[in-house]
Amino acid sequence: MNWLAHAYLSKRNIEFRVGNILPDLVSITELKKFSPPFQEGIICHKAIDIFTDSHPIVKTGINRMPTNFKRYGGILTDVFYDHFLAKNWANYSAVGLGQFSGNIHRDLCEIEGDIPDEILFKFKRIFEHHIFESYKDVSGVGVALQRIDLRLRRPAGLANAIALLEQDYDLYEQEFTRFFAELQAYVRPYIIEP
Repeated sequence: MNWLAHAYLSKRNIEFRVGNILPDLVSITELKKFSPPFQEGIICHKAIDIFTDSHPIVKTGINRMPTNFKRYGGILTDVFYDHFLAKNWANYSAVGLGQFSGNIHRDLCEIEGDIPDEILFKFKRIFEHHIFESYKDVSGVGVALQRIDLRLRRPAGLANAIALLEQDYDLYEQEFTRFFAELQAYVRPYIIEP
């Protein structure tokens, strides 16, 4: 799952939410430097990734991809699934997506001193550029894939994978819906508030 799902599948405290996104932004060495409240979220992130990467529904979607995208199938599926979460947000949360994102941004400002500047900059970009909200539209997914492509050692033209999403749109959405229900049940023990 990508950033939106990790933020959603979190305890309400900001350290947990930040920790649940951090592994996608920083190295393993950097992760070890964060305090215990962040570590809880980091552990949850890793559990979500392990569950997702080994799930038969996710594997089916990846196997459907053409050879040139199979290597990036996990990344593409994560971003596709964030699109369906954003698009169907009202099915999962009583709080609107814009407000959800705004609340995280507000809370992030309260713990700025606990996050190194270069990492804080990455987080602030997520919220200042309304990236979560942009996932609602297929065009926003394309922009997200372009950004990911820029971070790869060799560009792979990931934005072109939008054609795959559009071609099997209903199928991906059905797969996401079934998978996400199972993921929510799996992650519940990590996020139950005491």
